[in-house]
Amino acid sequence: MKNPIFPIFFQMLVWCASAPALAQGDPLGHSDRAASLYRVVVTLDGTGNPTLPVAVLSRQERVEVVSATGLRVIGTGDGQVEFRLPAERPMEVSASDPKPGVYQHFVVLARAPSDDLDTLRRLRGLWKERGLPVKALTTGTTYSLAGRMLDTRKTLLCLDVSFPAADAAQARAAELGQQYGEDLSVYAIVAEPPSAQLVARARDGSEVQAADVLWFEAVKAASGRGAPLKVIGTRHGTRTELELPGRIYVVPGQGGGLEIVNEAEIERILEGVVAAEIFANAPADALRAQAVATRTDMLAKVGTRHVTDPYAICSEVHCQAYGGMQKVSPRIAQAVADTRGLVMVDPDGRLVDAYYHAVSGGHTENNENAWPGRPQPSLRGQPDQVAGGVDHLAHGPTDAAVAALLADKDASWAGASGLNQGALRWKVDKTATELAPTLQAVGVTQALRAIRVVHRGVSGRATSVELTLADGKKVIIAGELRIRRAFGGLRSSLFLVQPGPAGPGGVPARWTFTGAGFGHGVGMCQTGAVGRAKAGQDFKTILGHYYTAAHVEQLY
Repeated sequence: MKNPIFPIFFQMLVWCASAPALAQGDPLGHSDRAASLYRVVVTLDGTGNPTLPVAVLSRQERVEVVSATGLRVIGTGDGQVEFRLPAERPMEVSASDPKPGVYQHFVVLARAPSDDLDTLRRLRGLWKERGLPVKALTTGTTYSLAGRMLDTRKTLLCLDVSFPAADAAQARAAELGQQYGEDLSVYAIVAEPPSAQLVARARDGSEVQAADVLWFEAVKAASGRGAPLKVIGTRHGTRTELELPGRIYVVPGQGGGLEIVNEAEIERILEGVVAAEIFANAPADALRAQAVATRTDMLAKVGTRHVTDPYAICSEVHCQAYGGMQKVSPRIAQAVADTRGLVMVDPDGRLVDAYYHAVSGGHTENNENAWPGRPQPSLRGQPDQVAGGVDHLAHGPTDAAVAALLADKDASWAGASGLNQGALRWKVDKTATELAPTLQAVGVTQALRAIRVVHRGVSGRATSVELTLADGKKVIIAGELRIRRAFGGLRSSLFLVQPGPAGPGGVPARWTFTGAGFGHGVGMCQTGAVGRAKAGQDFKTILGHYYTAAHVEQLY
C-alpha cells in the first residue's frame, strides 16, 4: 500500500462543563499522524521495547474507556495535546459524519513467499492455462528490530481485474473457487480510508473532539505505572469488558462503526494471547514453548494481514486470539518473561511460520499438504507418539494404515497430557440434510452417492476427496480446510468415512466419519506439548520436535 490519501484536517476541541477551550495545534499535522497508523506496524516505546497495534473491538457504535488511575485523552498521539479525567471517570466515544473508505479489491488465486520463484511460476502458469489474466501483488513488509532486518513479504497472484465493491470480488472468488475446486480469497488496497468526527464525552459534560483518531492512556500513578485501561463494548453481540495494557486508539472502521486498537509492548500482548491459546494449568515448559511459537507467529504475520486497516493484526483466530489481560495468570506472565525476545528461525535466517494446532492425532503434517507453497524444512510432519507407540503411517498414509491408527489405542503425546481427550479419537454422523448446506458452500448442489479419499498427507489427513453425485458425476474437493468445511466442520481431515444404508437412487441418508485429531496438524501440537512437558521435556526440546530444522534465537 503506497501513500494513502487522507482528506482530513486536524482539529481537536476540548469542552469543559464550565468553559470551552481550544487545544493547541499539532505541529506534525493530525492527518500525518492518522496516516501513519496505516503504515507503521512495529514501533519502539520510550524504553526501547517493541510495540504492536492489535484490533480488539470492531464495528462499535460507541465504546466506554476508563482507568483506575485516571485517563489521558490524547489528540496527537505524542501527548502534546491532551485532556485528563480523574480515576474511575469513564469517557464514552462515538462518531459523527462518517464517510466510507474507497478500496480496490482483487481475487487472490494463489500466494507464496516472494523468493519462492518456482512455486510462483508454476501457479502463474496454471492459472494462465485456465485462461485467466494474472496480476502479481506484494503483501508483507520488511522491518528492523533490534538491529535485525525481518522480511515477511509474500507475492499474491491475483485475477487482473479490480473490483470497487468487496461483494463483487467475493462473488467472483466464490465462482472461480467452485469452478476449479480451490479456496480463493480477496485482497484489498486502500485508496482513501474511512473518516469520521470522533467525540469523547465524560459524564460531567466535558467533551473532546478530533478528526479520525483519538488516543487514550492511563494516567501514571506515583509508582510510575498506570493501571490497565478498561474498555467496554460489544463482541459477537455480547457486552464485553477488556483490560488492556499500554494505550488504545479509536478510529473509524472500514466496515462501519469504530475500531478499537490496543497499542502495547509485544510482550504484554503476548501474555494475553498465550492465556487464550493454551491451558492455564499447563506445565511451565509447555507455556514457554507456546510463548516462543506465538511470538514468532505474531512477528511473522506483521505486514501480511489487515493491509487496509490501521493496525497490524486482529484479536480473532484469523491472526492471534487475544482477549486482553483478564485471563493472564502469574505463571503465564512468567513463561513470557522467561522467553523474552526468543523466536524461531529457519536455516535461511527467516522467521518460521510457527503454525500450531490443538491435537495432532498421532502425527503432524507437512505444510505443503495443508496450504499451497513450497515445503518448509521447519514444518515437516513427524510421528507424535510416546515411547512404545506404533507409527501406523510409517509405510505411507494409506486408508488401511489410517484404519489401523484409528483402531489402535491412542499412544500420542496429546493423549499423555490427560487433556483434550475427546479430540484424540472421534466419531460423528452427518445426515444428507445436514451436509446439504455445507456442500453447497463449496459448489456441490446434489446429494452424494459416494465419498472417496484420493490423497492423504503424511499425517493421514485427507487433502483431496472425490465425491460421486446423485447423477453419477464426480467432483474433486481439494484442501484440508475445504474438506473439513464441506463435511460440516469436522475436527480434522484425518478420517475414514462410511455410508449409511442406501435410499432412493442409491443415495445414503447418513454418513459416519471416524477420525483423530483437531486442526490442520502443521507445526506444534499444543496438547502434545503439554504431554511432553509433563514428561520432563524442556521448551527448546519440545519446539525442536515440532519445528524441524528451526532453532531458537534471541531477537531482542
